[in-house]
Amino acid sequence: MKKTIYMSVVLLLILSGLLAGEEISRVLAMEIPGDEGPAKNILWVNLGQLQMLSSELAAAVPAADIVLLNRQDRILATFGSIRKGKCKWAHKIVHAKFLTVNFAAAEYTQLASGIRSRAALPGFQLAVLDPKMHTVIQSIPVVFWDMADLVVQLNYPVNAEPGQSLRQEVTVQLENRGSIAASDIQLDIVISRDNNFQLRSAETTATASDDTLLGNGRETIPMLEAGQQISVQFSGDLKIPENTMPGKQYLAVVADVDGRIVELSKENNIQSGFIMITVPEPKAFVMALPETVLHFEPATYGFKIVTHEVILSDGKDWKLCKMKPNIYQIKHASWSDFFWEIDTYERAVWEIKGVDFCRKGGKGRELGIKVNVEGGSLLIPPSRFTLKLSSTQLRFEPGSKKFTLTVFDKPIFHLPFWWVCRRESYLYQVRFVLWENYFWQIDTFKKEASSISGGKFCSGEGRLVPLSAPIAVEK
Repeated sequence: MKKTIYMSVVLLLILSGLLAGEEISRVLAMEIPGDEGPAKNILWVNLGQLQMLSSELAAAVPAADIVLLNRQDRILATFGSIRKGKCKWAHKIVHAKFLTVNFAAAEYTQLASGIRSRAALPGFQLAVLDPKMHTVIQSIPVVFWDMADLVVQLNYPVNAEPGQSLRQEVTVQLENRGSIAASDIQLDIVISRDNNFQLRSAETTATASDDTLLGNGRETIPMLEAGQQISVQFSGDLKIPENTMPGKQYLAVVADVDGRIVELSKENNIQSGFIMITVPEPKAFVMALPETVLHFEPATYGFKIVTHEVILSDGKDWKLCKMKPNIYQIKHASWSDFFWEIDTYERAVWEIKGVDFCRKGGKGRELGIKVNVEGGSLLIPPSRFTLKLSSTQLRFEPGSKKFTLTVFDKPIFHLPFWWVCRRESYLYQVRFVLWENYFWQIDTFKKEASSISGGKFCSGEGRLVPLSAPIAVEK
């Protein structure tokens, strides 16, 4: 007598998910008979379970055919039919509990290989068909052995700021739709610039990049039974990286990132959605302009203030007075009770108070401004001198729209000649009336300044060149 060898497997029937509130994880056993299976391409299907599941599928149908479909909905085998609630099988019954089903060689090889290796073969369905129209009335996905099947659902806010903690606002619904328990399930909360998330381990970084793990955004679930669903609240702060770019980003929960758990499908291990990263409008920003220089040519009274090779003043809002060949007084139109006096021989600048402009006397305070002089003496005027105005800074308060350009906290600008445009809560453009083909742009998020040429003011046009001008932001 030949010895019959059996390889037991199960067909996991996924009717639906707990997230939808329906029944899940139905099992149908299938075996490979050792004496005739390989020779005749026969598989044995558990008759009792097949009858029960078929009856459930066709409960409200007077007549239907019971079939196995592949991913392309092609019929691989017809198990039998149901008429008025009774099953009639199309194959031989053995041992009163198995239906012997003969498959085409290619389908048998694929199915038997999956059974032996216990590999997930998604796409197969147990279905009931209309016997006349041959259309599917209802179907159930099937696989070939007991396994877990993790499904995640992410609940999160659609708006956030860089550096913000999402701990109180993020929860994950984790469900095991499989027929066996899953253990040590790793959940990651990941942010990315695109929606192309992969099953791979992400890293926590201070800077945002593709697939970046949120701060303390990893949680491990010790055990999840078959059919169990839980709500996961992360113990970490789930902090968004400080320099996550403003605009549309994507947030995702990823389960079993290293693929350690054998599952029916990995396609439902990731759930993602967009999140808008917004940067709040700052209280103020300050643009330091340490390269600012005042130029004066006594012979022509040529006066200008420049920085980064652009002009800040052409002298029309300044008063100029020559006291001696080596002594000069200058006063901005907004200065009411003081002026500056420059000694080109001593190479010093004084702030003078208590006397009218272009008069001797008063009280002086040396400012410590560096003076460069070309030519001249006590008796002969220099051909040119420059003042290094390294304390110059531009300040803007978006809320009040207050604009200042100062040296030693003293204004050196005339407001109607300056314009500021807010393009985003973190992006501003600044232009002076004498600038015809360029303007500045300040990014308070990156804390960077740029010069833009060849574009329209208050737009995204033009060629951008970085400026060596430090930006400080007041929140």
